[in-house]
Amino acid sequence: MKTVVSYIGTAVAALAASACCWIPALLGAGAAGSLGISAALAPWRPYLLVLTGLFLTAGFWMVYRRPKSDCCDSGGCATPAARTRRRINIGVMWSIAAFSLAMAAYPEVQAMRSRASHAAEAPVMAAASREVVLAVKGMDCEACAAPIEENLKQVPGVVFARVDYPKARAVVGLGRPEPTQAALIEAVKKSGFEATVTKL
Repeated sequence: MKTVVSYIGTAVAALAASACCWIPALLGAGAAGSLGISAALAPWRPYLLVLTGLFLTAGFWMVYRRPKSDCCDSGGCATPAARTRRRINIGVMWSIAAFSLAMAAYPEVQAMRSRASHAAEAPVMAAASREVVLAVKGMDCEACAAPIEENLKQVPGVVFARVDYPKARAVVGLGRPEPTQAALIEAVKKSGFEATVTKL
C-alpha cells in the first residue's frame, strides 16, 4: 500500500509541477478557464518538484529495501510470487520516475524549442510587410511562448511570430494576404491564452 501511495504521489506532484504548461496545451481553446489553475500552480513549481523528488526517493527506498528478517525467516520473501511482485514494483517505479522526469523537463524543452525557432527566423523576418503587436495575458514562464508561436504561424498570411515572455507580448510579421486581427487573437486563444492588439 505504501508503494502505491508513492506511485500516485509522485505522479500527481510531477503533473502539478508542470501544470502551467500542459493544462493550456491540453485544453487548447477551452483553456481560458484553466489559466487560473495553471497560474496559481506556477509559483509552487519548485516546491512541487521537491515533493516529486521526495516521493520518488520514498518509492525507490520501498521497492529496493531489504525485506524484514522475519519475512525471510518465514520464507515469505523467497517465494516466486514475492520475487515477481518485487520486480513488477521496481519496473513500475522506474516508469513513474521516467514520467516524472518528462513532466519536470516539459517546460524547459518548450522554452528551448521557442529559442531555436527564433534563431532560424532572421531571414524570414525581412519578408514581412508590417508587424502587429499583441499583448498576451496568462503566460507563466518562457515555455508558454512555443505553443503561441506555433499557432500564430499556422494563420495564413503570418510570416513570423515571436513571443516575448518578459514583456508579455507577441510580435507578428504579416505578409500578403494579411490575416485579420480576429484570426490572430483566435490563434492565441487556441493556445490557451488571451490576447489583444496593442499596435498595428
